[in-house]
Amino acid sequence: MNRLSDPRIERMLADMRRAYELTQEHQPEEGLKLYREVLKQAQGLTLESAYLLWSVAVAADYSGDLEMAFTYVVQAVETDPLTPPFRNSFEVISNRLRAALADPARPADDASTPRLCELLTRAGEADVATHLALVRFHAATGDTGKATELVQAVTLLFPAAREAWICAAELASARGDAETAARCTAEAALLEGDPVPFAVPGVARG
Repeated sequence: MNRLSDPRIERMLADMRRAYELTQEHQPEEGLKLYREVLKQAQGLTLESAYLLWSVAVAADYSGDLEMAFTYVVQAVETDPLTPPFRNSFEVISNRLRAALADPARPADDASTPRLCELLTRAGEADVATHLALVRFHAATGDTGKATELVQAVTLLFPAAREAWICAAELASARGDAETAARCTAEAALLEGDPVPFAVPGVARG
């Protein structure tokens, strides 16, 4: 059937308009649900629409599901990398995801942290705070070996990141390595010019 006159596509377009209205009317969860139903129908018809993927991402962002929002906005940009609104949403959602991981109030052992860090890393959007969130996750969940290995990599890749040295000092102190803790604290102090206490929220002590 000619897709220009396919009634199934007309119904999908109508549903997309309704989903947009719901999202704009402060009912993003309902809009997201409808968008995802349309996406499922599109996949059944082997239709690929970057606009639909982007719409799902925006509704997910409005709904507060950053993981879903980032997943779909990446797909939208990969499908059509030359559309400015897609790129803009990618930057906005990336910033929100990084901010969520860096939030001091975020539980260090939040189970979603590894997934979110992996999403940002695969997209080339991980920053120092992203990596340190994963360090704190491993420390808080008892894998001090992995936490130490990762923080060492962060200080190697980002030697000017004071917060990475502070985190490394905290981990070293927690495992009883006073020499490494003192060295890392000195590195952090050099970057700031002031003494640095062993205090990194979210890193397990023991």
